[in-house]
Amino acid sequence: MSGTPWILKTFQIDQTGSTGAHLYIEARQPGIFAFILNIIGLDPTAELKVTKGAVSFRSTSLSGMTETSTALTQIGSFQGGYSKPIGLLILAGFFLLAGISADIALDILLFTWFGLVLSIVCLIAYALTKYLSFGFETSGGAYYGMSFKRGVLNNVSVDITQVENALQLVNALIGAASLGGNYSLSDKVQKVASQATIVSAPPVNQMPSVAPSVRPPQTNPHAMGQQAPQQYVNPQQNYQQQPRGPGL
Repeated sequence: MSGTPWILKTFQIDQTGSTGAHLYIEARQPGIFAFILNIIGLDPTAELKVTKGAVSFRSTSLSGMTETSTALTQIGSFQGGYSKPIGLLILAGFFLLAGISADIALDILLFTWFGLVLSIVCLIAYALTKYLSFGFETSGGAYYGMSFKRGVLNNVSVDITQVENALQLVNALIGAASLGGNYSLSDKVQKVASQATIVSAPPVNQMPSVAPSVRPPQTNPHAMGQQAPQQYVNPQQNYQQQPRGPGL
């Protein structure tokens, strides 16, 4: 990994993997000369790519190209984080104390204000400067990665929340691969934007179809056990008496 922080060009998180990589980071070397080479496609760059099956690190320069790819099952650890230039805080305190000491020795107030201005500049630079880093260590102990910062010309910034999301996604992929999950490899990555986070759409929950309920006939609980009264027909009621003839 280069000691000088790279300038971030692309930071893309794809939870779906449809672009060819779940995590894709691209950076270039700092400097105006490297920016001119970037325009014509000859700039030294570094790429960190995480697919569903492997993690690869690729660095190019004017002299050639080097690429290292390791399967997810052979990854010892995937690391990420950020750092800030602590030296700027030391300089801020030094300028302030040096200005006060000079004014005490010379019995004036000029250097105190001058040291105070320099201290404020150092504090502002410390607050605005942040170096992010990503890398992985193989099971054999070799480390590959890079640190990068926001560029003035590229204007691509990444906060610590995106770093944590990327770490959680990669750790989930490593865990799935170690448990024997499916994997896939991809050579090309589709860049959606310089800074993007692609999230899969949640599945639409289909409501189960419910058959219309048939309302059972209501029965009177007080009438249960009671039988309807039966109607008996008297056969004599339907009998018509014929008039008797004489002598009968």
